[in-house]
Amino acid sequence: MEESVKKGTVTSLASLFPVEEAQKAAKRVEEAIAGKHSELDCVRGFIADNNNLVNLVHKLPEELSHDIMVPFGKAAFFPGRLIHTNEFLVLLGEGYYAERTSKQTVDILQRRGKSLDSQVDSLEANIKDLEAEASFFNATASQVAEGLVEIREDYVEKDFNEGESKSGMF
Repeated sequence: MEESVKKGTVTSLASLFPVEEAQKAAKRVEEAIAGKHSELDCVRGFIADNNNLVNLVHKLPEELSHDIMVPFGKAAFFPGRLIHTNEFLVLLGEGYYAERTSKQTVDILQRRGKSLDSQVDSLEANIKDLEAEASFFNATASQVAEGLVEIREDYVEKDFNEGESKSGMF
């Protein structure tokens, strides 16, 4: 009697991943990447604003007063003067404010800057992950379009314990 031994199976990738679905998935991931890039640009803008604010807070206490133009409504400005340039009202969060000196304000702003830097690192890592996912979907779509097939073969482990020599044993 001859037994028919099934060596493996051949499956078309098109049956597993339709081309349209892979392309749709790649498009969704690319849209998510674009959203993360815009979020990253926004956070980088916050970092630039924070750095400018730190520089301004450093410079303000150097003089006792500063002549400025004070806005009055949407279209009018009047000459004015900044006094008490070493006193700042700092938002602590949830609508709570505190009066702080220039040095304390700079410390608070630098801590906020570190938090923004960690957000940038997190977003960049997220973008790299999404780009890897997009490249996978694009590669899958191109492989499906080429008509690639997946070949699976069951692995049968041979029992080597029977033929093991006893020369290695004491």
